[in-house]
Amino acid sequence: MPPTHRLRGRVAWLVGRASLQAQRLIQERLAGHELRKQHYGVLASLAELGPASQGPLADRLCLDRSDLVTFLDELEARGLVVRTADPTDRRRKIVELTPAGGRLLAGLDELVFAADEELLAGLSADERATLVGLLQRILPPETSGG
Repeated sequence: MPPTHRLRGRVAWLVGRASLQAQRLIQERLAGHELRKQHYGVLASLAELGPASQGPLADRLCLDRSDLVTFLDELEARGLVVRTADPTDRRRKIVELTPAGGRLLAGLDELVFAADEELLAGLSADERATLVGLLQRILPPETSGG
């Protein structure tokens, strides 16, 4: 009888492994655009929720604030976002998606959705819906929407 992996049935282990696989699939697709998943997260968050100051944006994306600055520098250099001084507090920067960023995001969405399709290829539509529902229920509300 072959040995059993002690973590094989542990949810935390399986979710972690599935997450690694999902991240790999997404990163492979984004690499062709010289982007990382964090870049995509910034663009998607700005498109969904509108302009934001850097601190709350970092918190929403679960990113270290100094790391966010690096990602914003890279996105701004490509003309995908713009940072302007907050009119109510000139020390704060407001980040906004540019039209070019919005256009690129539409294509990136297709790549991320394709990664989902590959990851979930072995599941039926009902199984996919169940999985999404269960994952949303176990995540804290502030992280389930990304």
